[in-house]
Order: sequence, then structure tokens, then C-alpha cells
Amino acid sequence: MTEVVISVAASRRPMAWLSVSCGVFAIVAFGIAPALYVRNLSAFALQVVPAAAVLSIAVLLAASIIRQPAVPLSHLAGILRRRGGGVLGIAAWMCIGMAAFWTVKFQIPHVVPFYADPALAAIDRALHFGDPWRWAHSFLPAEAMPSMLIVYFPLWLLAFIGCIALVAFHPSDRLRSRYLLSFAATYVFLGTVVAALGASVGPIFYDRFFDDGRFGDLVATLKQNPGESYLFFVADRLYTAYASGAEDIFAGISAMPSIHVAIATLNALLLAQLSRWLGVVGWTFAALTLFGSIYFGWHYAVDGYVSAAAVFFFWRLFDAPSQNKQSSGVTC
Repeated sequence: MTEVVISVAASRRPMAWLSVSCGVFAIVAFGIAPALYVRNLSAFALQVVPAAAVLSIAVLLAASIIRQPAVPLSHLAGILRRRGGGVLGIAAWMCIGMAAFWTVKFQIPHVVPFYADPALAAIDRALHFGDPWRWAHSFLPAEAMPSMLIVYFPLWLLAFIGCIALVAFHPSDRLRSRYLLSFAATYVFLGTVVAALGASVGPIFYDRFFDDGRFGDLVATLKQNPGESYLFFVADRLYTAYASGAEDIFAGISAMPSIHVAIATLNALLLAQLSRWLGVVGWTFAALTLFGSIYFGWHYAVDGYVSAAAVFFFWRLFDAPSQNKQSSGVTC
């Protein structure tokens, strides 16, 4: 009994540090741009969280019907009783932290002007014996572009929400702490610190900033493909927010590193921890996300490589000590 109490207390310590770090991050973001922080906070709370709540309840109800077909609602109520408070805490933490990320990300070019693209493009070309986007477009026909857009945007967001909900409701404190600490490190360290150190815009914006036509063929190729209107709607929105200086929600240009690839990698590690077959799905999706980041020109290939390597490091770093593994199923 004493060992269980100790293991539960140990599992709470990482979450306490996580809450403190999130609070400090939010204070910094609010201090930098209070109006934008409040707008991002409101948008995340009113748009993303309700969608996540509906998705979570639907999935939990379906799981309850499968596991307890005679009393699915009672089974669902039991899950909500056990984890409801913790899930609400994680939802609040996500709102506060993600609002801080989007606020700080928008401010990066005001502190560190975009400078790294020529070097990143040269590294990409040297590593791949040519521009990786050309390889990607030779591999995938133009007709497949709408399908890749679905993978890169709505399906990625669905996986983002789904995996957070999964760890929020999962009975293992150890797995939850590991995922959330890795998630926080990804957004705070990769998404802000590394993004500032490697301030860059990516191939799709390259010629708007550096004006040497290096990626003119990429932009022309993308504009000839089906589905290009949505792709350039997103790109134009981000560029307009940057060029005008108008503080817009969920806006900010940053190529190095790729948070898209980082989160897809983190989700793959999570799913592989739960099931071999879920791992196959997760890693397939991560590979498609990396491919899409290159295909659409949002990122240099090296952006994704750096992100994936960093997430592997975080996942190993935040693994619980081996002596706590036996008690990983204890809930708060």
C-alpha cells in the first residue's frame, strides 16, 4: 500500500512541474502581447475544446457499447467519474499553453528576422542530391493532392485532439505524464526556442522573402494541382498577418522545426506504446505528414528530421523510472 501511495505521489510531481511551466509560459506570452494572448485563449477554448469534448464523448460511448453492451451508459459514467476532473485540468492546461504558443510564435520574426532559409535549402539539396520537393512531386501524382491536403490539415488536427483525449482518459499516470511532458517540451522548446534560433519561412514562402526565384517552380507546380485554392488560402492568410503586423489568431510563420511532424511523431510513439497495430497506423501517418510537409513546401525536409529526432529524445527523457512501471495503471 505504501508503494502505491509513493508511486501516485511521484506521478503527480511531473504534472505539478508541467502546470508551473505552463503558467510561466502563459505569463511570458501575456506580457509580450496581452490582447493576442486573450484572443488565442478564447479561440482555443471556444473552438478546439468543444470539438474535442464531442469527439471524446462519442469515442468513449462507442467503446462503452463494445466493452459493456448491456450497460454502456453506466460504464461511460464510471470513466467520467474516475477521470473527469483530471481531464478538465488537462483541457485548461491545453488552453493556457496553446494560447501562449501561438502568441509567442507570432512575435518571433519581430525578435529574430527570418534568415536561415538559404542555409536550410542548401542543406536539403546536399542531403538529397537535389530539392526534396521535386522527389516528392515525382513520386505522387497531381491528382492525389486533395487527399494529401486532407491528411495534412483536418486529419492531423483530428489526431492532435484524439491523442490528447486518449492520454487524458487513459488509466496510466506514467503514460500520461510522459506524453504531456514531451508535448510541452515540443511546443515550448522546439516551437519557440528552436524556431527563433532557426528563424525561417519554408519553401512555399521563400520567394516572397528572399526574392531570388529559387522555389518558383514549386509554387507554380502547386498552383497547377487540384486543391491548390485551400493551400494558398492558408499560405496567404499567414503571410498577410505577418506583412500587415495585424495580430491574428493561430497565425505565425515558422519552418524550422516542423511542429506538424513533431506531433505526428509523438502520437506515433504513444500509439506504438499501446498496441503494435496502432503503432503501424501512427507511424504511417507520421511518414505521410513528413511527406506532406515537403510536398506542399511548408517545410524543408531537414525541419522534419530535426523535429522527429528531438521528439525521440523527449520521449526517452521523460520516461518514468523503472521502479514505477508496475504501478503505471494507478489513477489519480
